[in-house]
Amino acid sequence: MEGLVARCLEIPCVRSKQSRMASPGTQALYVADACAAGPPEAFIDGHEFSHIHPLPEGTIHLTLPKVLGDEVIRLGWAEPHPIAVTGILPALLTVYAPRDGEEMDVVFHLVARSCLFAQGKLPQLLGEERYLRSAP
Repeated sequence: MEGLVARCLEIPCVRSKQSRMASPGTQALYVADACAAGPPEAFIDGHEFSHIHPLPEGTIHLTLPKVLGDEVIRLGWAEPHPIAVTGILPALLTVYAPRDGEEMDVVFHLVARSCLFAQGKLPQLLGEERYLRSAP
């Protein structure tokens, strides 16, 4: 999981600190203030868009727009975070811990998309049409 955090810190504007929203040792990924142009639902706490739990848990919590999040769930990479089910932080997902390098690449891709969501740079999937529209 340390390798995933290190890789995520190579994304422009991404910083890391101890998460205030998770157990000790959990690394929060957040965007610098100047980069945080995403909608409110893109953030967990402050400008945190994801956090990575240490092993043995190793799960990743991140935000994604609803249609994209629904597709990630349908493909079996994640499930709604329990707090999202209550209606609080509805964009929050629990992504399963990667077991090998190939899965690590997919998880990194999901974190990178969450970061784009936090920056307001992720094209938005709209409704049932599932077409892309550039973010404003």
